[in-house]
Amino acid sequence: MAKHERSGRSRGAGAKQSANRQMERGAVVKDHGGRFSVALVYPNAYEVGSLNLGFQKVYAMLNARDDVVCERAFVDGKATGEIRTLETSRRLNEFDAVAFSVTFESDYLNVLSALESSKIPLRRRSAQDPLVFAGGICLTLNPEPLAPFLDFAVIGEAEEALNPLFDILTSQEVWELKTLASIPGVYVPSGYTPVYGDDGLIVRVEVADGFPLRVKRLWNIGSVTNPNVSVIDAPGAAFHGMRLIEIGKGCGKHCRFCAAGYAYRPTRHADTEAVIKAIDDGLKEGKRIGLVGSAVGDHPGIEEIFGHIVSHGGKFSVSSLRLDRLTSSMLENLAAGGLHTITVAPEAGAEALRLRINKELLDETILKAVGRIAHAGPFNIKLYFLVGLPGETMDDVLMIPELVTKIHNVMITGGRERGRIGAISVGADAFVPKPFTPFQWEPFEGVKAVEAKLRAVRKGLEGIPNLTVHLGSARQSRVHAVLSVGDRRVAEPLEMAMKNGGDWAAAFRQWGSDPDFYATRRKSAEEIMPWDIIDYGLREDYLLREHERFEKGKMMPECPPPGDECRRCGEFYGVCAPGVKEDER
Repeated sequence: MAKHERSGRSRGAGAKQSANRQMERGAVVKDHGGRFSVALVYPNAYEVGSLNLGFQKVYAMLNARDDVVCERAFVDGKATGEIRTLETSRRLNEFDAVAFSVTFESDYLNVLSALESSKIPLRRRSAQDPLVFAGGICLTLNPEPLAPFLDFAVIGEAEEALNPLFDILTSQEVWELKTLASIPGVYVPSGYTPVYGDDGLIVRVEVADGFPLRVKRLWNIGSVTNPNVSVIDAPGAAFHGMRLIEIGKGCGKHCRFCAAGYAYRPTRHADTEAVIKAIDDGLKEGKRIGLVGSAVGDHPGIEEIFGHIVSHGGKFSVSSLRLDRLTSSMLENLAAGGLHTITVAPEAGAEALRLRINKELLDETILKAVGRIAHAGPFNIKLYFLVGLPGETMDDVLMIPELVTKIHNVMITGGRERGRIGAISVGADAFVPKPFTPFQWEPFEGVKAVEAKLRAVRKGLEGIPNLTVHLGSARQSRVHAVLSVGDRRVAEPLEMAMKNGGDWAAAFRQWGSDPDFYATRRKSAEEIMPWDIIDYGLREDYLLREHERFEKGKMMPECPPPGDECRRCGEFYGVCAPGVKEDER
C-alpha cells in the first residue's frame, strides 16, 4: 500500500473516538500481518452508524474470517481532521480496501470527504491505492450517483456476497474487476457506459465484454433462521445497553412511495424461536431489547415475543408500529416493557389520499387506536407525515393539522382518565421519489410548493398544547431527489458540493446543468432509468401497473402470509400464489 506522510490529528475527533472505543463492548482487534485489511466506514456520526445492524453484520462477518481484518471508521460532519479507525487508529489509506455502508443520500458528501481527507483519489486510482466499494440501501436502489467514485458496489443484502468476494480478494495477488463482476450482486461501474441523447435521456448502456447485462440484487435468506443482532454495545449511541434484533425484512403493504417496502421485498419474518433465543441472550447480559424491522407489528409471533420479554422481566422498545395492528394486549406489554413513545406514520392527513398511495389506514381506525393507546398507558406519540405526494392538493395538506387535532383530543380524553396526558410530536417532510417504487416516475413537487405546504402544516398546528413540530427542509429534499433518481452525471455537482463545504446551491450553479431535470421533471415510463441495470426480481410490468392502479384509485391487497406462494410482483425465489386473480397482479 502507498504510505503517506503522517499529519496532525484533530484532537476533538480523535479524543472522542478514543473514548468511544474504550467504552465499547464487542469490538474486534486483530493483527494486520498477512491479512487483507478493510476499513469499514459509516459516513455519518458514530452515534448513528453504531445502530445500523447491516453495518455491524458486515463487520462481524469479515472479522470471522482469519484472512481478513476489518476496522471501523465514522465520518462526523461536525468533526475536523483526518479520519482514523476506532480499533487501531489507522488512516484509511493504510488499508487494502475502504468499504462504505450508505443509508442516506445526505451522507454522499461524507463518502467523498472521507476519501479526500485520507488522500485517496476520488477517481482514477492506481494499484497502489485502496480498493473503494460501497453497499447499503442507497446503492441497492440506485448506485449511479456514486458510481464514478467506486471500484464496485454490492447490490442488495451484502451478507450473500461477502464470502465469495473475499475468497477472491484474499486468494489472488492480482485480479481484474471483471472477475469480481462475475459474483452475483457485485456491480462494477467501469464495465457499463451510459450513452445520452441530445434530450439528456439515456439512449442505451454499453456493457463491456465479460460483464453481466444486468446485476442481480441479493437477498439474505438466512436472516429468517439467524436474525441480525447488534454485536457491539456502543456507549455514545441512543440505544446503549440495548440488544437490537432485526425481526423481519420487508413489508407487504405495498405503500407506493415507500422504498423500504420494495427494497427488501419479499417479506421475511425471522422465526419466532430464533428471535426469542436472541432475546434471551440479551436478557442474560442484563440488556434491554430493541426490536427493529420495516413491519415489526406484522410479525406473526409478535404478541408471543412481547409477552416473553415482559414475563422474563425485560424492558424493550420497537422501531415503529402500525395503528391498525395494535391490540390491547400488545399495548399492555409495551407499557410493562417500559416503552414511553409509540411511533406511527399516517403519511397523509386525508383518508382518500392515504388509500390512493395504498396506505390502508382509515381515520376511524387511527382514532380508535389512539384511544386504546391513551387508555393503556402514559404513552407519547410520534406522528410522521409527507407533503408533496403525487395527486396531493392543499386541501389534503390542511387535513394533516385537522387529523392531529382529532388525535390530540382523543389523547386528552384518555389521558385525563389516567391522570397523565401524553405528548405528541409531529414530523413532516417532503415526498422524494425513490427507484423501484411505483412512484419512481413522479417528480419532487418543487421547493416553493413544498415550503408553502410545510408552512400550512405549521400554521395549522399552532396553539395545540403539549405538541412539538419538526419540519424538513424543502431545499434539502430537492437535493435528495436529485441524488435519489440521478444518473452518473450528478456525480459532478456532488463532488463540487463536497469541495465547497456542502453548498449545494453554489454547486448547482457551477455545474451549469439543470438539477430539476432530475428533481421536478415527470419521467416517462418509456425512459431508460439509471437503475435499470439492476435486476430486482420484479415483474417487468409490475411497477407500471401499480402506478396505473394509483391513477385509477385502486388498491393492491396486502401480501399473503409468508410461506404462501405468490408472484403478484415478481419471481424472487420462483414461488407464485394460487388464487390471485389476473386483475390483481
